[in-house]
Amino acid sequence: MQTEPAPAALQSGLAIAFQPMIAAASGQPFAWAAIATVHGRDFAQAAAALVPAARLRLEMARIGAAIAGAADAGLLDGEALLAVPVGAADGAPDALLAHLFRAAIEHRVPLDRIVVEIDADERGELARVAALAQACVDRGIAIAFDSFAVGPLAVRLLGRFTPRFVKLDAGLVRTIADSSSRRVIVEGVVRLARNMDVILIANGVARREDLVLLCTMGIRHMQGDWIAPARGRPLPRAHIARREPRAAMPQHRRLAAHQRIATPRPTAPVALAQAL
Repeated sequence: MQTEPAPAALQSGLAIAFQPMIAAASGQPFAWAAIATVHGRDFAQAAAALVPAARLRLEMARIGAAIAGAADAGLLDGEALLAVPVGAADGAPDALLAHLFRAAIEHRVPLDRIVVEIDADERGELARVAALAQACVDRGIAIAFDSFAVGPLAVRLLGRFTPRFVKLDAGLVRTIADSSSRRVIVEGVVRLARNMDVILIANGVARREDLVLLCTMGIRHMQGDWIAPARGRPLPRAHIARREPRAAMPQHRRLAAHQRIATPRPTAPVALAQAL
């Protein structure tokens, strides 16, 4: 049975952190992923306990907070994209996207810098997920698929839509160097993404050997706490973010500069550079 904590109390406990998706060729953020928590809990878990109307209000609060936080922190001063997660479970894409438009206008964020990140997890309902994706396409908003694990729902979505990027499910990425079966799966996704001209992002990279393998397979965009942890506000404004990599090989000096800005741990970006 669902319970409904006070929506105002939940919204007051809403926190947004931003994690960069690093383009290996430049060592700079290709995009920023907005990651929400509610009183320290996973957003999806907190939202699942609400009735639909309250869940919709909390979803709108997440959208607004993500756009406002990114604008305030200067994350969009360069050319990086902002990946805003939008839930499809409530089946109200028009209301959610109208709220996204209003927030973008209020904070002067161009819509072509926003990517609606849609969960392609197999626990979702294809009809509602596809309805949200179609509503974005109809309004000219770029989409991305998160938690992509090559299940029936994810494959059908990719067959119907062309996303700006696809984020591999962390379960496929973690310890991939130790799993020949997952390597075969990811190799298939790499070929599909290349044929569709879709950027593939490895989410959840946590070891150098996995990073080396993923780069060898042709994946050039990474996300994960080992690469660069998510950070909440206040965030530094001195970002030189590039939408697409502009160098064939990474520069250690550039990677080191990014690491001083984005994370106190120096080892991962160095490994990222050495892996290519």
